Amino acid sequence: MSKNFKEEEIDNFRQCFQLFAPQGYVDTSDKLCFIMRSLSMAPTIAELKRYFAKYKKDAGVVEFDDFLKIVLEHRSTENAANEILAAFQQYDTQRLGYVDAKQLKYILTNTGEKLTDRDVELMLRELNVGSDGRVFYDNLVHMMTQPLAARR
Repeated sequence: MSKNFKEEEIDNFRQCFQLFAPQGYVDTSDKLCFIMRSLSMAPTIAELKRYFAKYKKDAGVVEFDDFLKIVLEHRSTENAANEILAAFQQYDTQRLGYVDAKQLKYILTNTGEKLTDRDVELMLRELNVGSDGRVFYDNLVHMMTQPLAARR
């Protein structure tokens, strides 16, 4: 596995894994999600469930060696920022670089992995949406793809 990662990357992955899974394993896809997002990855819920089901041991846990396999598989498929940006550009027919906050709320609560109204309100608050209701999707994509710790 070390041929696929630099030694420094493995050390970083190990530190994060040990921080959030001090017992040496992850026993839910939610915990796997938290670790991956802390490492600047943005897996979908469906991907997380698939990874967990594919790589868990007989005891129903994912250990560090399998976590590295998950990271490798995920890296080969992920380009979250560009995918999210392209999705928002579909709604920006005039290519103005923004979407209306009301339209964004509708999109996020009714398509794909649906968010709750509360989640969207928190997101809009963090984006400091002005009185004109414009949400510049470059800012939104940047916020959505930041590691959790960087946004605190």
